[in-house]
Amino acid sequence: MLYVPHAIVLTVWSLVLAPTLVIVWLALLIEGRMPMWLHRFVAAYVRYTGQVTAWFVLLSARYPDPMHTEDHPFVVDVPERPRQPRVVTLLRPVLAIPPLLLAAALRVVLTLAAIPAWFAGVALGRTTGGLQELGTFCLRYELEAVAYTLLLTPSYPRLVPAGSPPSPATDLPLA
Repeated sequence: MLYVPHAIVLTVWSLVLAPTLVIVWLALLIEGRMPMWLHRFVAAYVRYTGQVTAWFVLLSARYPDPMHTEDHPFVVDVPERPRQPRVVTLLRPVLAIPPLLLAAALRVVLTLAAIPAWFAGVALGRTTGGLQELGTFCLRYELEAVAYTLLLTPSYPRLVPAGSPPSPATDLPLA
């Protein structure tokens, strides 16, 4: 029942965001950079979506804050209006399809992981570290895919977070 107001806010926000994406896309093609007010609007949408999803699937115990008046434990870092290549921006609707398909698959995993997380929360008073890590991985990729699709960032979504240390298997030379 506590999720319903957030679902309504996200639905209305999505309906307003959809036509503005045409403006964003055209602005990026003309200027190579998103206007500041649109950047803030789209970034706030991605941050709020992350907070709501993290709360709903038990990755965060903090209730979402659509106005971002409080610090939230689930933080989405959005780059400051980066310059974006016009050719890539022109092709973005096509380039975004693979990450969106993978994000949809990871959303299913995230939703299924929320079920044992709920049982662990009831039994232990918290979720397990493994479920928390799996959920965070799925949600991080989904938000990166959404930010890329909404033209917020030129960075293609990555399965491995930027700045994470390479795994030992990737350090080995291939024969």
